[in-house]
Amino acid sequence: MIYCHMCGFVTIAEPGRIFGDSLLKEFERDLYHRGPDSGGRLSESGVALAFRRLAILDPDNRADQPMTDLTGRYTIVFNGEIYNFRTLRKNLQALGVRFRTTGDTEVILAGYAHWGREVFTRLEGMFALAIVDRYQKKIIAARDPFGIKPLYVMRRGKLTTISSEMRPLAHMSPLEVDHAALSELLVFRFAAGRLSNLSGIESFPGGMCLSICLESGHSKEFRFDNPLDTFVPDNRITKEDALALCSDAVTKSVRDHLESDVGYTLQLSGGVDSSLVGAIAAKETEDSITSFGVHLPGSKLDEAPYRRQVVNHIGLRHHEISLNETEFADALPHAIQHMEGPVPHYGCVMLMLLCEKISKHSKVVLTGEGADEMFGGYKRYGIWRNLSRKGKIAGLIPSWMWPILQRWREIERYSGRDPAIFGAVYHDFLALNELFPDLVPAPGERESVAANFKDFRERMFAVDQSTYLPSLLMRQDKMAMASSVEARVPFTHFPLARIVNSVPLSVRAPGGETKPLLKEIAEALLPNQIIYRRKVGLTLPLEAWVQNTKGFGRYIELLTQPDCKLAAYAEPRRFRSAIEAFRKCPKTNPIPMPHLINLELWLRSIPLGTGKDAVS
Repeated sequence: MIYCHMCGFVTIAEPGRIFGDSLLKEFERDLYHRGPDSGGRLSESGVALAFRRLAILDPDNRADQPMTDLTGRYTIVFNGEIYNFRTLRKNLQALGVRFRTTGDTEVILAGYAHWGREVFTRLEGMFALAIVDRYQKKIIAARDPFGIKPLYVMRRGKLTTISSEMRPLAHMSPLEVDHAALSELLVFRFAAGRLSNLSGIESFPGGMCLSICLESGHSKEFRFDNPLDTFVPDNRITKEDALALCSDAVTKSVRDHLESDVGYTLQLSGGVDSSLVGAIAAKETEDSITSFGVHLPGSKLDEAPYRRQVVNHIGLRHHEISLNETEFADALPHAIQHMEGPVPHYGCVMLMLLCEKISKHSKVVLTGEGADEMFGGYKRYGIWRNLSRKGKIAGLIPSWMWPILQRWREIERYSGRDPAIFGAVYHDFLALNELFPDLVPAPGERESVAANFKDFRERMFAVDQSTYLPSLLMRQDKMAMASSVEARVPFTHFPLARIVNSVPLSVRAPGGETKPLLKEIAEALLPNQIIYRRKVGLTLPLEAWVQNTKGFGRYIELLTQPDCKLAAYAEPRRFRSAIEAFRKCPKTNPIPMPHLINLELWLRSIPLGTGKDAVS
């Protein structure tokens, strides 16, 4: 049996310090929603661990954490699931290792004892972990290559705190907004790379490990895997080869994600991605699969009719929840609280409410997250030729129009920026920068990633997989864990990425049809009216809802109050005028008002931790 640990943990280290149990209890309380089944704490000179566990497979107490090996040298806290742990277990048994349990946690522990950091390159799955090595007096922390499981790091002198969420870190230091992150949030709606939204807290990169010396407090970082290294298109691969290779890889990945002793469900939108996961899962198992979807009554964006086609075709036991404007408006602050930042996509609210319903039936949900980033599912992949001709953002608007539009300064500030990056921005970011002239994002992680590739399509894939997909994975993890549900993402699997990213771009993204390769794979299992319909995604009628001052629009009032947090970053006169203009004529106003509301609610939600425990 597998001992799977969807959880939350905190690891804290400072040379010679003893951490009190009261602090560890606070950590546990902050992370309770991530692991309501059991908890554990450990404290000794220089290091302490706090853990909460959500038991998914073989849910007994033999696999509770922190887990220490038989020698007493190593102790681990681990959040995730390793799909190839049985193979690794056999390899270790051949080396003479004896196991007390039959799960993946002990395999990681034994693997690290035998292979050191190399064990991380052998793990296939999702993980964030920390291991204490008492002999070498160090901590080693690591995160899976795609960063499916969250991991944050705060460093204050010789004090280092590692956590599954940022909330516990408020006990260690006052939390403040990171201006660089806010600039990216304004334009991209998600801060990429190490930016966590808050100053002094890093979102630790996927595919890397952190080594902390317990004697000196010094730390070093090492990379063990990088999704960008899989971008090696093999032009010898024909379309027929690609279909066979990718079909097998997708099927195997879904199969690997199916194990659970507490059952699993399907998060069904009615689009090709989640429908294909459901179709493959139904083929791989004898049991009938339960699915869940969100119904938007009276909205043209409602995908319920498409879901019914999928449900009938596959034979799912399906459940629908309805979402109206009032329910969305009431739930948005809670989604922001769990996201620990502005929601990068308003579908976060749908996912949070959906997982709340799912939690009454199961602890595991399968999703289609990652398919668009792997196979080119966004409109920009279909029109890449047009985008690639725009050598700079300023070229999107004729220069003679700049003075007429009275926005030439804002346009000039984006001159030279890569359309492969800004092609993913669908709102009027120039209008926002008129209001927030000091919040223009500097070249950062997106530009750093894009600089590694010459081909325009490859830059789009690389940027999406490295800087946009993480926002979706974070959304999926945090909205699911808000209700103690584990989300599994078969399309975001490193072995699958190695294969998909090796397919020639002429096959994967020829232009025109989006996701052509995945859609052709799906033809064997799904009807064409599902595969080739117009993409909707987790889209909500926000433009209509924000005009209702008794519903979602009631939050506009926050932007006019003296204590408005967002106004502190704005040009005062323009900000007030923009809000007033929107109220008078919301239908034609270029300001994305839902985005401003989103940011304001987040700024108001930041925990007012004093950081008193950092020195207590």
